[in-house]
Parts: sequence; C-alpha cells; structure tokens
Amino acid sequence: MPGSRRVTAQPPPDASPPEPRAITANVLLTGDTAAAIRQLAAVEGRTPESLALEYAAGVLVIPVEPIDASDWGIFDGPPDLAARADEYLRGGHGR
Repeated sequence: MPGSRRVTAQPPPDASPPEPRAITANVLLTGDTAAAIRQLAAVEGRTPESLALEYAAGVLVIPVEPIDASDWGIFDGPPDLAARADEYLRGGHGR
C-alpha cells in the first residue's frame, strides 16, 4: 500500500533499560608487588583494592627491578628559583 509505514514494537517511554549483569573480580597480590601497591595507595590517597584492579588490568605497571634514578635530571632551572619564587608571585607574574 503506497504511503504505509511499518510499525515495530517499542517499549513504553517510561520503561527503564534492563540493568547490566554484574561483574565480580577478585585480585590477589602478595609479596613485593602487594607492598608496592599499598605504598602507592597511601601516597595517592586511594585504596589498595582500586590500584590492584588497575594492576590486574595492565593499566598500572609495577617495575620488577629497581629503577636507577641517579642520572635523572629532574630540573635544570636557575639555582635561586626557590628564593625568588615568592617575589615573583607577589608581583603578579605567577597568576
């Protein structure tokens, strides 16, 4: 029939979508890895459990070997930067 439309079944407008099925994850960390996760959690103000999940997912990497940071150049600024910072900020340059 010309001009006819196909009507499909639609849920009522006030119907909420079905809840997704829950996922339960268990992660068990021991030894040095567990100790590193606990220390990192304390520093970041997070729970060890949230970091353990990130570790298990591969988002958080804990190095196996200690990292030698003896040759890292953290900052190569002027040696009197800290002494001049207050003066710099009072002058409005830090805003």
